[in-house]
Amino acid sequence: MGKHDVGSEIFKSLVEGKGNKVVKQKVMSLAVAAVLGVTSFSPYVAAAVSNQEIQQKRNAINSIQSKQSSLQGKMSKADQQIEQLQTQQAQLAEEMKKLDMAVSETSEKIGNLSQTIDDTKQDIQVLKKEIAEVQARIEKRNELLKERVRSLQQSGGVISYLDVLLGSQSFGDFIDRISAVTTIFEADKQIIQEQEEDKALKEKKENELTSKLTTLQNDLQELEQLKQTLNRQMDEKEQLIAQLKQQEQHISEEKLALAEEQELLEKQEAAIRAQLQQLLAQKQRESAGQRSSSASNHSSGNVPQVTDGAFMRPANGPITSGFGPRGGEFHYGVDIGKRAAEVPVVAAADGYVFRSYYSSSYGNVVFITHVIDGQVYTTVYAHLESRLVSEGQTVSKGQIIGYMGNTGQSEGSHLHFELHRGPWNAAKSNAVNPLSYINF
Repeated sequence: MGKHDVGSEIFKSLVEGKGNKVVKQKVMSLAVAAVLGVTSFSPYVAAAVSNQEIQQKRNAINSIQSKQSSLQGKMSKADQQIEQLQTQQAQLAEEMKKLDMAVSETSEKIGNLSQTIDDTKQDIQVLKKEIAEVQARIEKRNELLKERVRSLQQSGGVISYLDVLLGSQSFGDFIDRISAVTTIFEADKQIIQEQEEDKALKEKKENELTSKLTTLQNDLQELEQLKQTLNRQMDEKEQLIAQLKQQEQHISEEKLALAEEQELLEKQEAAIRAQLQQLLAQKQRESAGQRSSSASNHSSGNVPQVTDGAFMRPANGPITSGFGPRGGEFHYGVDIGKRAAEVPVVAAADGYVFRSYYSSSYGNVVFITHVIDGQVYTTVYAHLESRLVSEGQTVSKGQIIGYMGNTGQSEGSHLHFELHRGPWNAAKSNAVNPLSYINF
């Protein structure tokens, strides 16, 4: 396996997500170092730069940009998944809030019911004590009544009362005996009445005791059910929390993997782009050393000449489509046709690259912002075969920023060039006709 193969394998292992985070970071550094070390180019190398070498670098950049485009699609999909997961998490949070309220209500019910059960137990103990007291009174009267019955049986029952009355010695004695008999009779009657009342009271309290015992049993059963419900709710809550943590971990790992892959692609592209710039610089020096008749060779002859004025033309070639209505839509720029195998595209003015990426519609596209006489302008270079500048890079008027191509939604190789007086926006409300600013 050669050095280039080693670099490819390192990159592949990173993209496929092999190894842990620490290993990925170490391998990433090694991968970038390998790209820079293996394919670095020195402007002082004696060997002449061939068009094949340049094309290889461009192909490598295109390959990386294709991977970046695929990565952007994955990241966009990941963002959508993350948004869905966040929505689900918000829903779970609401469910957990409701569950917390249910748990709180259940706990409160358990507390109230436990107090009711305690009160019922106390009532039962009081009733048992009262029933025992009534039962004791009843038993005591039973003994007394049994004695009265035995006395009556021994004395002949009611007749004994007559004997008592008839055995009186005088009228006064008769009156006294009547009073005594009446007292005894009333006492017996009261005993019997109290006995009946206590029996009724005992029955009432026994019924009340039975009712409270039944209530107590029902309350205890309800308490057990509430405890089971509470335990189930707590288990559900723990499962929801575990699910949230698992989702968060999955999201973090996914975003980390995508970020690492993106970082590697950006570093690799920057390394190859730097090498391509060195090759182009050497190629230009080689061309400058040739005779003047060959100075207009295949590559340098296609670079537009830097002209006076705020802006220069971004590429050589004819205007194939102008600014204005076209096919039922509005064309917000001009199209420059490709008339050579390689057509360099240059910055129309000094500026700052604030966007350089692959767009599904623009294809490979570069956005440059300019400040001229205090006015902000934006230029757009779309459908490029390859891009030679990165975001955050400062460019000079006439500097090659890419090569004309046919990427994105394009029908045939050309450069779609836009000029905006002000910042670029999706509505393209600041777009102006480039022909009013540039002499094509």
